[in-house]
Amino acid sequence: MVHSSHRQEITLEVGSVILAPGAETFDPRRYEEYGYSQFDNVVTSLEFERMLSASGPLRGHLLRPSDHREPAKIAWLQCVGSRDINHCDNSYCSGVCCMHAIKQAVIAKEHAKNGLEASIFFMDMRTYGKDFDRYYNRAQEEQGVHFVRSRVHSVSQEPDTGNLILSYVDEAGKNCEEIFNLVVLSIGLQTPAAVRDLAQRLGVDLDSDRFCRTNSFQPVATSREGVYVCGLFQAPKDIPQSVMEASAAATAVGNILAPARNSLTTTKKAPTEINIAGEPPRVGVFVCHCGINIAGVVDVAAVRDYAATLPYVVYVGDNLYTCSQDTQAKMLQVIKEQRVNRVVVAACSPRTHEPLFQDTLTSTGLNKYLFEMANIRNHDSWVHGSTPEQATA
Repeated sequence: MVHSSHRQEITLEVGSVILAPGAETFDPRRYEEYGYSQFDNVVTSLEFERMLSASGPLRGHLLRPSDHREPAKIAWLQCVGSRDINHCDNSYCSGVCCMHAIKQAVIAKEHAKNGLEASIFFMDMRTYGKDFDRYYNRAQEEQGVHFVRSRVHSVSQEPDTGNLILSYVDEAGKNCEEIFNLVVLSIGLQTPAAVRDLAQRLGVDLDSDRFCRTNSFQPVATSREGVYVCGLFQAPKDIPQSVMEASAAATAVGNILAPARNSLTTTKKAPTEINIAGEPPRVGVFVCHCGINIAGVVDVAAVRDYAATLPYVVYVGDNLYTCSQDTQAKMLQVIKEQRVNRVVVAACSPRTHEPLFQDTLTSTGLNKYLFEMANIRNHDSWVHGSTPEQATA
């Protein structure tokens, strides 16, 4: 971050602008009846996501904030800051919260060592993406996630235990109370005030929900020619839709700037390729935890140690995220120091990450085809989650 005293104004001449400033999450403190700012064990969906993350504050262990004990019952409350004109002006659906809650419930059940009862309290379950409804059905039928159509009236706390009492009315109109160890508020998405100010300064129109105004036939074109939009500033959406819109916006820009293509580009120069003909193989093996995607099932340390016994292997290591920038720098260092001339990465899908690792090899002077990738996520941990010993084997 640049210190305010060192700020400077830079003027750039550009042919087009793509707006992708994102959105912000709703602040649930406006819902006093849910006790977010009062009770330690009421958290937002974003905070719970970090709790589940292997790189988060709890290292992926499912523990509640008040006493760091594993919860046995968790409730998700939907539409907090969405479809609501009483606490806020966000009358729209935030689009991602339903699938977000289902995914979190399924993953939380996988993390729970002693079993977990997961319940999602909702008005309408909107799983409209490709195969999303199938995921919803599987969460109910196979993973045992409970779905309760209701609107929770209030959340109170048991003073001695820190447990939370949910008061709600069920579909039959019956007043109900149920005790949970942890409550997750599925908070909606909204356009920040700073982004609304940016739109005004750029002369870009917003719609009634304060997102960028577009139309069905030109979903990435704003009201101002040459200015395009993608992602959450266009409307609430998930990652695949955001990526697709980003591609569409880049294509639209490429279309109007085609006459200037390559006029200002520079070519990246790779070092001279090292001739390793006649040299014995010196293999470096990098095994990825992938957060808990792999390490939650596969014994990564055992895989690493086994790799060390294989012929020609001169280096083995395991990393939390092998695709991270820090690990790429480490890989460069290992290749140079250990004179590695073959690299194996045991991680996720080569479809998404193989080019990244090949570029790393190229930058050291190695031919990029001296790289192999073993998909121990999609082809192993994801499909053999119930048999960790066999998955490791």
